[in-house]
Amino acid sequence: MNNQKNGISYCDYTWNPISGCLTRCHYCYMQRIEKRFPGIMTQAFHPERLADPFKVKKPSKIFVGSSGDSWGAWVTPGWIERVLDVCQENLQHTFLFLTKNPKRYSDFLNLPTNAWYGTTVDGEKRTGENLKILSRFSYSRSRTCFVSFEPLLVPVNPVLTNIQWIIIGANSNRGAPKPPDEWADRIIKVARECESAVWVKDNYRYHTRIKEFPRDCQGKYAC
Repeated sequence: MNNQKNGISYCDYTWNPISGCLTRCHYCYMQRIEKRFPGIMTQAFHPERLADPFKVKKPSKIFVGSSGDSWGAWVTPGWIERVLDVCQENLQHTFLFLTKNPKRYSDFLNLPTNAWYGTTVDGEKRTGENLKILSRFSYSRSRTCFVSFEPLLVPVNPVLTNIQWIIIGANSNRGAPKPPDEWADRIIKVARECESAVWVKDNYRYHTRIKEFPRDCQGKYAC
């Protein structure tokens, strides 16, 4: 498990008990790393890493799956169940899941309440239904859910019903154009109307610093 002092700014650690991804997004930073370390994107389960959260005594935000999509259609259900068991046994922590396949959240009945469930919406067609799927899941399961608009590739008009948190970020690949501030303005306006917390990543180079955490589904701060 990696400390995130210089990594994902909204969490304390990253944890990768499941790694690899078959989605192959053209902007994925892991594909750049794979050029130096071939095979790093091959799906794999790492049971030796399951003990890592137990070693962190201070309550922390732990991002699960920074080197792949732990909820991809290709991931074995048993792998996911073992990860969820560890989350259930570490109630002092908050675990953050992020996937481009949010419909898979509904395949598991005993999802931990000390987790936030997220999906990516980048503006491309393949992620177009993700927000709607996550909103239905959030309503039916009363879970804290978030949407990562990163990288924001085109302007979007989101409906943020039942979404407690949004993240906005840019394409971090060298030479990628900066998305206009107006794209973020539009999303933030909707978030304010829905009382969704907002976190704008530094890579967006937005004109205002916004770093908020969500409230849980009972209206209390989730962090």
